Amino acid sequence: MYKSMYVAASGAKASQLKLDTIANNLANVNTPGFKNDKLVFESYLNKQKTESAGVSSMKNPNPAHMRQAEYVAPAEQYTDFSQGPLRVTDSPLDVALQGDGFIAVSTFEGERYTRNGTMQVGPNGELVTSAGNVVVSDRNEPIFVNYGFVTIDEDGNVWVRGGSGVGHFDGKLSTGVFGENAGRIKLVDFPKPYGLVKEGSGLFRAPDPNEALAPEGLKVVQGHLEGSNVNMIRSMTDMILNQRIAETYKKAIQESDRMTSTLILQISRAR
Repeated sequence: MYKSMYVAASGAKASQLKLDTIANNLANVNTPGFKNDKLVFESYLNKQKTESAGVSSMKNPNPAHMRQAEYVAPAEQYTDFSQGPLRVTDSPLDVALQGDGFIAVSTFEGERYTRNGTMQVGPNGELVTSAGNVVVSDRNEPIFVNYGFVTIDEDGNVWVRGGSGVGHFDGKLSTGVFGENAGRIKLVDFPKPYGLVKEGSGLFRAPDPNEALAPEGLKVVQGHLEGSNVNMIRSMTDMILNQRIAETYKKAIQESDRMTSTLILQISRAR
């Protein structure tokens, strides 16, 4: 009797985890660069011994001491890194990534990686993200634009016109058709991106930063942002379905509890 209650409880817990994941995805449907989270569940059999352990399995193919109950448990939560849609913002400090890869930023906890290309000018004239993290160059330095007119090419090179004191820490400048080169945004990719740890504010942490590679085929698109890759219609449908599943498990738990109470009452009366 309790076995059925435990089975239903495991299903209810799994449904709640699924609902929490879907709710978080929907809450970030308009967050630039957000990547959809998914859950994978697995079922496993729990073999329970009883007082009938002496019954031979040769005589009974399903002996009482080997009764099995199937439980549900989360096996893995992973991030879907598929490309999100690009939308035009016309802001020169907005960039979208087209292809596999990430923008490297400097945080108080160390280097992190993001697909959210919403940038602005920090208090010292450096490029920072909307969360205030410093966008680093491929030389692991801040990129100073000092409020000049910014052009960012598809390779991530940042060109500035009209800024004051634009350049690298060593003072070396390069001049091109778009102005002075303030640095190149550090772009990285990972051979196994699903191993990245998802943190808040659209950041990812690499367990081993040394695995970072130069991305292949990645393009930076200025004046655009990558939208979330959450499919709203599918997520809403999944939420409704899982709400119904959770309600079914809840009713199963209540029914199991009712039957257990009835059985206990009948046994007490028989005595």
